Amino acid sequence: DVVSQEHIDMPHPWFTMLQDEEAVAAPAAAAPADAAAAPADGAAGGDVVFPDDYPNSVKHFLMLGAIGMMIGAIVFLTLNFLRSKRSTAHSLTFILSTVLAMSYYAMWTGLGVTFKTTDTTPRVIFWAHYLDWVITGPLILADLALLSRSDTPTIISLVGNMVLYVICGLIGALTVAPYKYMWWVASLIFLIIVFMLLLQRLNNAEGYGGDALKGLTWLTILVWLVYPIVWIVGSEGTGALGLSQEVGIITIADLIAKIGFGFYLLANVDAPEAESAPLNQSSQQYV
Repeated sequence: DVVSQEHIDMPHPWFTMLQDEEAVAAPAAAAPADAAAAPADGAAGGDVVFPDDYPNSVKHFLMLGAIGMMIGAIVFLTLNFLRSKRSTAHSLTFILSTVLAMSYYAMWTGLGVTFKTTDTTPRVIFWAHYLDWVITGPLILADLALLSRSDTPTIISLVGNMVLYVICGLIGALTVAPYKYMWWVASLIFLIIVFMLLLQRLNNAEGYGGDALKGLTWLTILVWLVYPIVWIVGSEGTGALGLSQEVGIITIADLIAKIGFGFYLLANVDAPEAESAPLNQSSQQYV
């Protein structure tokens, strides 16, 4: 295939970040005339087209994310309809998994991604992640807040700091070094505030949530720690992590933090002891 071979053999050093190991090992066979003309066209990154220039592994990870989220959404919706009474937890988990399925499918088709050439080296930025995180993050926090029966100021603080964390991360991803690292630090501060609020509700004096709240809170905190780490070593930050590895880690983290979280939450919402637990009338909305 002449077209695909031209993508593989482009002489630009930065283009290797888009290649799989198989592509790097492929023999060079581009015509001299094409090779001479490529630098002028590719200097601005204009010949990088998504999803055509995705490495195969990136395509596979994005499709895995889309399929995994879609399955989760179908299961959560079905479980909600099978209940005699609709559940807020089921509805929230269905919505967040649906948003993620749409996001991953969009990125798989080449939407929600940009080739950033203004940094020290060109980077691939999946900005669609930030759009879904600004929705799914608050929904997960709402699930935890409802499980622990948090008051309105706590819920507003959780959601507000989560939104600020995502916005700072997005601005940093689109900003050049060294300024982008200040945005990363700011986002980390907001994320730490979110963690502090979650731990406060985990140790609530009323004892709401029990073991389910403890497991879900620590699952959320531990998995969410992956995101700022991948940011700083991935395309948004230093670029030390390969594109395929970055997409793979984020996809797995999303599946655990969202779909795994949803199954864990709904298993406890539907548990017999949850139905028989004494609740006052004002708390019915939380289950």
